[in-house]
Amino acid sequence: MFRAGIVGCGRIGSQFDDDPKRKVVSTHAGAYFAVNEVELVAACDLDEEKLARCGQKWQIPSLYQDYREMLGKENLDILSICTWNSTHLDITREAVNNGVRAIFCEKPIADSLKSAGEMINLCHEKGVILQIDHKRRFDRFHQEIKSFLQDERLGRIQQVTFYYVSGIANAGSHMFDLLRFFFGDIDWVQAIYSQNESHNPDDPNIDGMVKFKNGIFGSIQACDVRDFYIFEMDCLGTKGRLNITRDGFDLDFYEVGQSKLFSEDMDLFHSASPINSDVPREFMVEAVRHLVECLTKGKKSLSSGEDGRAALELICAFHESARADGKRINLPMKDSKIEIKSR
Repeated sequence: MFRAGIVGCGRIGSQFDDDPKRKVVSTHAGAYFAVNEVELVAACDLDEEKLARCGQKWQIPSLYQDYREMLGKENLDILSICTWNSTHLDITREAVNNGVRAIFCEKPIADSLKSAGEMINLCHEKGVILQIDHKRRFDRFHQEIKSFLQDERLGRIQQVTFYYVSGIANAGSHMFDLLRFFFGDIDWVQAIYSQNESHNPDDPNIDGMVKFKNGIFGSIQACDVRDFYIFEMDCLGTKGRLNITRDGFDLDFYEVGQSKLFSEDMDLFHSASPINSDVPREFMVEAVRHLVECLTKGKKSLSSGEDGRAALELICAFHESARADGKRINLPMKDSKIEIKSR
């Protein structure tokens, strides 16, 4: 049995699971509670009310307002870091110095590339697993989409468009990680500030273009979350069209066929999805199960610290390009003075 603790009892730490419309476990606390190999023994938050609600909901025996005290007393195997990204490095340092064996850290990994690098190095030196919560990597549905695309069952990829809301570092972190997961590393980016605001002045919406190292081009488009929520990817290949919808819970698929309007043309026709979306969609639970597997088998996480840094690098590159009125930014970046603030 692995002993787990959480720093940060807010939305992703515990509160998302208070929403009656959510039909799957959506928090770190809920995921630990659902996995038999893990016991959630401690939680920490500066806010006494959040801490008390979390403790009561998940029957957590030990509650703290100082994570240093928690780490010093609880002999934890796993620590979830669910706080502002500017705190991630300090908490990671304290965790590895107190014998934690695995860290499950919220995205973005850190507030700067320098801090992300330090987190990765600290964990590497101490043999600690660092897993970043880019949750779709742990979902069988998204894994099957990746295989479908990489096996060229959609043909040669012609264009990819991604729609997101709520800030280039907030939802954008998941977006960039998913794009890398499906299509590989990115060669360069160009970006401008979006006319559709994120309503967080520290985390603007940014539109742009990315070119993957394999030659694929992608378009990034932000929308205003006050009007609707969207997190969708539209992918056009030579054999069809694949559109991931409803925050990754559904998929629309189109096959190429002879046009019914013009003799000389081919068209796209809506057809049955080749990928079954009617599978358990417990992203967070699967993430914790994967972390347990990494601990028991000595494996590296599917969503590693390096993957977290790569997503952060793209966030920084979009900022660099937008600040320079769309200047092309080549990757990889050795460093960036950009500091990322995200909730």
